[in-house]
Amino acid sequence: MTRIYLVRHGDAYGLDGLQLDNYPLNNQGKIQALQLARRLKENKFNSMYCSRLQRAMETCQIVNEDHQMPVIYTSALNEVGNEDWPRPGQPTPVAGIKDLKENADRIYELFHRFTRRHLNEEIILFTHGNLIRSLLMRILGEASPTTFTHFVIHNTSLTIIDVDDTGFEHIISVSDAAHTRLYDTKI
Repeated sequence: MTRIYLVRHGDAYGLDGLQLDNYPLNNQGKIQALQLARRLKENKFNSMYCSRLQRAMETCQIVNEDHQMPVIYTSALNEVGNEDWPRPGQPTPVAGIKDLKENADRIYELFHRFTRRHLNEEIILFTHGNLIRSLLMRILGEASPTTFTHFVIHNTSLTIIDVDDTGFEHIISVSDAAHTRLYDTKI
């Protein structure tokens, strides 16, 4: 059984209410990452991968302080999506639906490359909410705007997926952010 831990980065929204590619973690995001690090301290990962966007890299670095593992940085785990992608309660333009489905297929293939490369291992991927939502949507076989908008992926949450020897995906948890409530952390 291969286990994949998908981690959404910590909070990086700026005072302007935006979260752009080059935005660092804000104080809340750093606290969330420390809480996640505490939760994962005893885990033994075989490999660690990370998006090349700053907020994911900072989250990864904080969690990796306890593990001291080499990290493989890849833009394949960067955020996906654009202004045409689905939003709750709003119609999705045709171009957005096409782009969503194409990205979901690409992400699903990426996920399976990881599972083939790391058979019977545990790996952790530091990435972004839309990528995780797209993967879940594709695993469920429902590449639709409605399915996409049903998933809420919290900052520093864990989505855990096991892949058995037949290639079947078992969704163990989705957007589990219990650590943000369990551990009192200050910076």
